[in-house]
Amino acid sequence: MKNQETLTIDGNQAAATVAHKLNEVIAIYPITPSSNMGEWADEWSSRGQVNLWGTVPQVTEMQSEAGAAGAIHGALQAGSMATTFTASQGLLLMLPNMYKIAGELTPTVFHIAARSLACQGLSIFGDHSDVMAIRGTGMGLLASASVQEAMDMALIAHASTLEARVPFIHFFDGFRTSHEVAKVEQLTADDLKAMVNPDKIREHRLRGLSPEHPFIRGTAQNPDVYFQARETVNPFYLKCPEIIQAHMDKFAQLTGRSYHLFDYVGDPDAERVIVMMGSGAEVAHETVAWLRQWKRSSTRYPRAWIPCSSGTSSSRWWTGGARRSGTRRRRR
Repeated sequence: MKNQETLTIDGNQAAATVAHKLNEVIAIYPITPSSNMGEWADEWSSRGQVNLWGTVPQVTEMQSEAGAAGAIHGALQAGSMATTFTASQGLLLMLPNMYKIAGELTPTVFHIAARSLACQGLSIFGDHSDVMAIRGTGMGLLASASVQEAMDMALIAHASTLEARVPFIHFFDGFRTSHEVAKVEQLTADDLKAMVNPDKIREHRLRGLSPEHPFIRGTAQNPDVYFQARETVNPFYLKCPEIIQAHMDKFAQLTGRSYHLFDYVGDPDAERVIVMMGSGAEVAHETVAWLRQWKRSSTRYPRAWIPCSSGTSSSRWWTGGARRSGTRRRRR
C-alpha cells in the first residue's frame, strides 16, 4: 500500500474517471443527474486523453438512452470494452438491451446516478426506484455511499464483471453523491492494472462476433430449449458473490480501503437493525453510534445485490451475529 494523491471532485467525476480509463466505447445520452459523467468522458476524449491501453475511448452521443444501450450492446458483441451512464427513465429505456447483455453473459458496467422515476409527477431527486426496477434483467448491482466509494466501486465492478461475466449496475445516489464535492484518494493507472485481469479481457475479445470465427447468437428457441439455456447461467451467478468479495479484498491490499458485500456497524446483539443501501448508510452509522448509549441498535449496509446469490457462502455476510433472526423474519 502506498500514499495516494488526493483530488477534490464530485461523485460523477469519480465514477467517470475509472469508466473512461477502462473502456473503449462510451455511448451517452444526457439525463439529470448523470449527465456530468458523459460530459467528462466526452471532454477527456476530445482532449485525446487515453485509456489504460493507450487508445482514446470513442464517445458517441445517441438520440436516446435506448440508442445508447443498443450501441453498447453492439460494441460488447464485437469484443470491445464499453459502458454508458444514465438515470431514472433513461435507465428504463435500456431494459430490453440489458436483458440481452445479461442473458449473453457479457461483462460490462453501467454507471447510474440513482433518481426517482416519474410517476404522478417528475422528480429529479432521490430514491432507488430506477435501479430497483432492473433487478429482473439479470444484471447485478453494486452501491456506493460516498464520492470515494463511487471511484472505488467503479473499479471493483469492472474487475468483477470481467471475471464473473455477470454485467453490473454500479449506482450511487443522484445529487446526494453524484454532485457532492469531496476530497478523495485518486486511483492510479497502476491500481487499475493491478485489479483488472488482462487474460479476462482477452477472453472477452475472443468471444466477440467476427467473420474469422463465426458464431450464432440471438436465435428463436422453443420453450424446452429456452428454459434449459436459462438454467445454464446459474453457476455464473452462484460464483459471483465470492468473486466480488475477492476483488474487494484485493482492492483493500492495494489501497487500504476495505469493503465487504455486507458491512455491519453497531451492537453485535442489536434489537433494532436498519438495512439500507446508498448515502443514507453513512448517516445511519453515525446515528447508531449515538444511539448505542441507550439502545442496542445497528445498521447493515448491503453493497451488492446479485441475482440468485441466496444460499451461497455469501450469506455469512448477511446472517452473522446474534439476535438478528427476528429482524430477518420481518424483512421477509
